[in-house]
Amino acid sequence: MTQRTYQHRPEYATPPGYVLQDHIEANGLTLAGFARQHSLPEELVADVIQGRAPIDGDLAALFGREFSLGADVWLRMEARYRRELAEKAATEAAD
Repeated sequence: MTQRTYQHRPEYATPPGYVLQDHIEANGLTLAGFARQHSLPEELVADVIQGRAPIDGDLAALFGREFSLGADVWLRMEARYRRELAEKAATEAAD
């Protein structure tokens, strides 16, 4: 018998900002407090959490230092999220 494997492909993309939000909360911070502590606009942090603003190299480095999760991890999560959004848009456009 041939063994089949299935890849989980959800119909939604989860922004890496959700991981950021979890880390902020786990460290007892608020979004506003985290933004203020790092001289970031609160709106930028909120937009990253919601997936409206991308995590660039500078933000990835900051998050990496703050949460001991390397900048490369943040950038890979961001790239995956943007790729999933593009694939979803392409699929919807083809329908």
